[in-house]
Amino acid sequence: MMPQINLSFTTSALVISLLLLIAVAISVYFYRHTVPPIPRGKKVFLIILRSLALSLLLVFLFEPLLRLISTSTQKPVLAVLIDNSKSMNISDKTGERSAQLKTALKSDILKNVNGELRFYTFGTRAKNLETVVADSLKCDEDATDISAPLRTVAEEKDRYNIGATLLLTDGSYNLGQNPIYEGEQLGIPLYAVGIGDSTEQKDLLVTKVLTNELVYNQSEVPVDVTIKSSGFKGEKVEVILSEGSKELSRQQLVLQEGTREYSARLSYVPEGEGVKKYSVRVSTLPGELTTANNLKTFLARVLKSKLRVLMIAGSPSPDVSVIEQTLSEDKNLEVRSLTQKNPSSFFEGQLTSQLIDSSDCIALIAFPSSSTSDATVDLLKNSITKKTIPVFFVNGKSIDERKLSAFGSLLPFTSSNSSPNEQLAFIEPTQKNHPILATNTEEGAESWKRLPPIYKTQTAYKAKSEATVLASTKINNIVLNEPLVAIRDVNKQKSLAILGYGIWRWRLMAQGNLQTEKLLSTFLSNSIRWLTMRDDSRPVKVTPSKPAFTQGEPVEFVGQVYDASANPVENAQVKLIAQQEGTEFETTLRPIGNGRYEGTLEGLGEGDYTYRAVANTDGQPLGEDKGRFSIGELALEFQDTRMNVQLLRQLAERTGGEFFLPAQLSKLSNKLKGQQTFVSREVKSSRELELWNWKYMLALVVLLLAVEWFVRKRSGML
Repeated sequence: MMPQINLSFTTSALVISLLLLIAVAISVYFYRHTVPPIPRGKKVFLIILRSLALSLLLVFLFEPLLRLISTSTQKPVLAVLIDNSKSMNISDKTGERSAQLKTALKSDILKNVNGELRFYTFGTRAKNLETVVADSLKCDEDATDISAPLRTVAEEKDRYNIGATLLLTDGSYNLGQNPIYEGEQLGIPLYAVGIGDSTEQKDLLVTKVLTNELVYNQSEVPVDVTIKSSGFKGEKVEVILSEGSKELSRQQLVLQEGTREYSARLSYVPEGEGVKKYSVRVSTLPGELTTANNLKTFLARVLKSKLRVLMIAGSPSPDVSVIEQTLSEDKNLEVRSLTQKNPSSFFEGQLTSQLIDSSDCIALIAFPSSSTSDATVDLLKNSITKKTIPVFFVNGKSIDERKLSAFGSLLPFTSSNSSPNEQLAFIEPTQKNHPILATNTEEGAESWKRLPPIYKTQTAYKAKSEATVLASTKINNIVLNEPLVAIRDVNKQKSLAILGYGIWRWRLMAQGNLQTEKLLSTFLSNSIRWLTMRDDSRPVKVTPSKPAFTQGEPVEFVGQVYDASANPVENAQVKLIAQQEGTEFETTLRPIGNGRYEGTLEGLGEGDYTYRAVANTDGQPLGEDKGRFSIGELALEFQDTRMNVQLLRQLAERTGGEFFLPAQLSKLSNKLKGQQTFVSREVKSSRELELWNWKYMLALVVLLLAVEWFVRKRSGML
């Protein structure tokens, strides 16, 4: 089809026509009489040359734009999404899944689709392929993200006229968000072909291991294991916890008929310090679908044995009793309490520099009070500063703000307008993902909002610029710009402050509610652990987001880079190299502001890895960091081995498509014929040419004038 031609100017056609007439008139007037006289034909030729040249020059003043519009027909496209993950290699009652997948791709059904095909494979990520050779599919990716190809199709459907989607998968996804959401955003029908058996497979696997990531040397650590079995009855299996080749704990289970989950409580006593790797294994049985899911590993960071907490209280109070009792219930803490009796002595004994120096954390409860001697304040402050001992502070009505100011350089807040008047205040979490506020409840950080209010004086408190506010003060359902819980970590000195008091209410008045009854004990334990966790002063700090990953998960790293003056470096080049048995994997961390960096490594196999991160700026080295992480033997692809028929049916129904089994794929052609989205469309494309800025048009004007000059010269008119 011939393109449509459109010529436009920055002024009206009437003005252009008038200018062209003027150009012709000028040319005729110029050549009405010539010296010497020339033949009429040559005179007309010169008038035409001059008219064209003047017309073009005048027209260029109004920026002529030539637009060529062409129309073509674009056939409908069927997007074929192919599951290339490891679960497609499973053989179940329906046969080998990969063989069924390849048979579907080779079928004449796809070849005879009234349109074009566009292929995408997916696993850990979506990839577009120009063509797919079925026999070349390896089905070897470590995880399945179904939402990724759906998102890609949604982005490309308008460009390629994608009118329908064919999804070939077992429906078992373990990365990304629920694909139902992405399916609803498609706007075109999705036809799902479910490959595999939807019934529970005969299998035995470790599904969950719950334990502490931070543990203490020579302190027993519980490990709760969940085992799932299907298709067995009466068999006895062993659940074994081990460190390397050393067995630490064992429990026997008797399997019952049907699909069931079993709980096993194991334990171990860590030895030494540092990061240790442990594994939980359930013995294998004949006839299992796969044994790749019978093992799960985890890492634990072993700290030194019991932490010593020294509590110093300004006076006896319910807060002192409840905090001491709650901390004492943590078997990893050794609590010593001193309650002030008179300005220079305490009920439980004498406060000495040796006692302070031997403590891992100092807890100040409504201390110092007006009766505290200046000598006691100086002794405590000097020892804390010298040893950089972390401080846990709880406010109190009897606090002496003047004497408290002696600890001002250690605490995360400042105060003004001191007032003893008190009011009730609720806690409003602001850093819900901070480990100190972790709750171990179903509601997460929302559980904090269920706590009863505590007391607070009307003294105005403000967080220091380098502090982090974990929770704000809420009074009468109004969240104030005032901290209730704040932390600070500067120059190896850590502190945490609760600027209210009466936190005994968070324990005694929170009983009987699963969401709140253990909040105080969890909060105090988390606080002491954060305070006593020592950070070094290395200029480069790079750590994985967690110590252990599952196969298929991207390994995420976060880093910080500082210069010699401890200022954050914004644009350093941070290169990270992970190594396993001589094989290296490399990535570069990208800056995210304020000296922070992040990056990922993908496609790593199971095993233990070491890594080294090196930072440079302008060719000058800033420092490096080292560490390790682990990728567990349990692949995500073998956690749920059934074909997820429910998900695939929902995807098809919500998009206006249909669910098929591989044997029903022949229905696809008829279904596509009736789809309004799967039709050809006319596509208009346009090309614009700025004639006033086109070099060839300028050359034409020069050529016209040159030819006119040549003819005039030959005619003796020059």
